[in-house]
Amino acid sequence: MSTTDEVTRGDGAPQVGGDAVGRDRPDGDGATPHGRSRRGPLRADQRRWLIAIVAVGAVLRVVWLICNHVEPPRTMLESGDQYSYWYYGNAIADGEGYISYVTGEATAYYPIGYPAILAGLVWAAERVSSDVDLMLVIGGFHAVVSAATVPLTFVVGRRLLGTTAGLVAAGLMALFPNQIYQVTSLQLEATFTFLVMATLAIAVDHDWSTGPPSRRRLAAVGAVLAVSMLVRPFSAPVLLALLLALLVAGVGWRRALGLLAVPVLVVVAAFVPWTIRNAIAFGDFIPSSTNMGDTLCIDRSLDATGGFRWAMHDGCVDPGLPEHSRNRGNTRKAIEFVISHPDRELLQIVRRAKLIFAEDNDGIQAVETMGSGEIFSSGTRRFFVVTADWYFRLVLVAAVLGLRRVLRDTPRAERLLVSVPFGALIAIPLLLWGNPRFHLPFVPFLALCAAATATAVHARLAGRRSAGTAAVEGEADTPEPAAVASG
Repeated sequence: MSTTDEVTRGDGAPQVGGDAVGRDRPDGDGATPHGRSRRGPLRADQRRWLIAIVAVGAVLRVVWLICNHVEPPRTMLESGDQYSYWYYGNAIADGEGYISYVTGEATAYYPIGYPAILAGLVWAAERVSSDVDLMLVIGGFHAVVSAATVPLTFVVGRRLLGTTAGLVAAGLMALFPNQIYQVTSLQLEATFTFLVMATLAIAVDHDWSTGPPSRRRLAAVGAVLAVSMLVRPFSAPVLLALLLALLVAGVGWRRALGLLAVPVLVVVAAFVPWTIRNAIAFGDFIPSSTNMGDTLCIDRSLDATGGFRWAMHDGCVDPGLPEHSRNRGNTRKAIEFVISHPDRELLQIVRRAKLIFAEDNDGIQAVETMGSGEIFSSGTRRFFVVTADWYFRLVLVAAVLGLRRVLRDTPRAERLLVSVPFGALIAIPLLLWGNPRFHLPFVPFLALCAAATATAVHARLAGRRSAGTAAVEGEADTPEPAAVASG
């Protein structure tokens, strides 16, 4: 087929040229990338598989929550950010506001999104009963959003790679050990991952081969994206992905910018109240948080090793400064260090990558730093840790092998909508400091790429079996030479 041949769009209308050309091939479901395999109702057997996968994922998370109850964190030194989220969530729910437990003054050190979500859960639970187990309530919320990420992964996977690959990706997410472990922690990764996947699912569920999505859908994308950015602003590149997808859809720069304005305005509207609050509290423009400066300077000095340390070394400003002044000062010093030591920065990126992808058992570590301490025996702990790490490594290897297919054989607009945000989700931590939990929101993309590998291998093996069967049947139909001679 030449680049000027007609191909069929997802809505049945002809489409000339475009990204579908050269990609209109079977994807393992017997349908083309823009056909029923990626859109339309599921077959009965596919629906049963999806229900079973989602149910297994939900049951595993609920069982983990019930069997591994933990007490709330006690100190910041023991539990790190988990204590801060717990403290501020309860303080906001009790009407005390977002006041630092260190200085007793207003703070914006952490983005407001996750503490506000915890505050809503605490406030609602305490209205139901004064004796409610708040850790169980928060764990239940984590179980819900983590389990909901499974079908969202299916939606995104199906739009990119077809139904079979979507089911495989969802299955990988359902069984992913560390995604299950995170349910009982007080880390924001489960919530953030769910919000990112919900944003992408809304975006890719539109058939981009028919043109741009409606303003209503774009507003919905903006609303969920806004919540995810309030939790962690690293999801902001979704807006860039939307712009690129709109351009690929052929709407032109002017209309693309006009349509992009819809989710942008929704995001801006969501950030306005928090930005005004911070302007009043600090006399400064702080749309998100004041911890980015500390985060940037942590791993930028000549004795840095790639991992965490307190922002009190020579690469950072005086830690006694007000947090908004420290934020600006540390940001400036980090930028100056990178400009002065570009070779050192490249070395640190490699070191951070090694730390980020070294292991995948952070959920166990997080739980055991809270109020209950070590809740597993040494043997049980080792089993959970080893299982999580090896599962992650196998998926990672399969994902590396499948990345090329995801970047080559998927519809162009949907590919940009998914690959750009996930690329940013891993690139941003590489520019900060190394911690294994930073790769957790990246895991759905690993599952998608690993599913591409799994379906490709399955298709190749099935093809060989079919070829072998055909060869055997052909031999059976061929007369023996002796019989031919005698005849």
